[in-house]
Amino acid sequence: MSPLTRLEQRLFDWLVDYLKDHGHAPSIRQMVEAMELKSNSPIQHRLEGLREKGYVSWETKKMRTLQILH
Repeated sequence: MSPLTRLEQRLFDWLVDYLKDHGHAPSIRQMVEAMELKSNSPIQHRLEGLREKGYVSWETKKMRTLQILH
């Protein structure tokens, strides 16, 4: 498995905690707010990196289906 960038690791750690605490995946908006960003684009880029590296998966075109794989 490829190592994560610092920003991917930060998002991944937050996702693990969120899923553990809430029992469901967060929305993109919640991720943007948690990472203190102003737009969706950086989150989408980091999520794609996490998926390509095998850390997460989700069902395309379905909301809140994010799953932690690693």
